[in-house]
Parts: sequence; C-alpha cells; structure tokens
Amino acid sequence: MSFAARLALGDEHEHRVRYELEARGWEVTPWGQAILPEQSRRVLRAFRFRHFPDLLATRPGECIAIDAKDRMRSSGTGRYAVARECVSFGLQFVAAFGIPVYYVFGNLGTLCPTEVMSYGRIGPRASGSGAYYLVSDRIAHHFEDVFGQPDHRSAAA
Repeated sequence: MSFAARLALGDEHEHRVRYELEARGWEVTPWGQAILPEQSRRVLRAFRFRHFPDLLATRPGECIAIDAKDRMRSSGTGRYAVARECVSFGLQFVAAFGIPVYYVFGNLGTLCPTEVMSYGRIGPRASGSGAYYLVSDRIAHHFEDVFGQPDHRSAAA
C-alpha cells in the first residue's frame, strides 16, 4: 500500500475518533506533526520526536492526548502492534507533561502506553531490533468505558 493510501486511511480514522470524542462532549483539536510545515517535521524526526499524539481533547477539568492507530490490529492474530519508539515517547510525554496518552485503534479499542509496554510482547525482530510491542486486543478498553457515552440529546439538537 502506498504512503498516500496509508495516510488517507489514517486521516479517515483520525476523523472518526474525533467525531466519536466530540459526540461524548470532548472538544478536539488536531495536534502533532500533521499540523506543522514539512521542514519542522523533518527536524523533529531527526530529534526522535516523531511520535507526538494526533489529537488533543479537552473538557472542563480534563486534558488528554490521542494517538489514532487505524492499521495496527491484525484480524488474524487479534493483536495490536505499536512501535516501541512510539510507546517510549508516550511514556516520556506523560511523565514530562502529565497529560494522559491513549492509543485508539481501528476497532476503537483503547490502551495507554503503560498497558502496551506492560502487557505487550516484543514482536519479531525487524532489522535486528524488536521494533513493535504486540498486545492482545482482548485487553483493550471499550471506547465508551474510557471516554464516556455519546450524548444523543446534543446530536439531535
């Protein structure tokens, strides 16, 4: 699959996650590298800051970061694959800023970096390194359990 096709799928999933969060009363703002000019993205990647979350969601008294990961679930094995560098960055992000990070997968299963690292297994070694954590989709939280139920009253208004 081409980069453009993967990007289109990722953007579609990100929009879906945004819609689902907004239906639950969250105000959602695009964030991360996608909103930066190309030169800034190149520089950040050189400093290993390429795994910023995609969205920032807030509601009174709460602020969270969302990393939408559409193509990271294998239907054959029932596992999600999350890059170890991404998990490492997520842990550092939470420690530095105190803002929770959530990975939201294509089936809307939700995990945080500590869960992926704790319950995931290091995947097959690609290029001599275990590039991914593989974690069972059975331990993922339901989207509603993490972010709340949709407010159907506001959707009807």
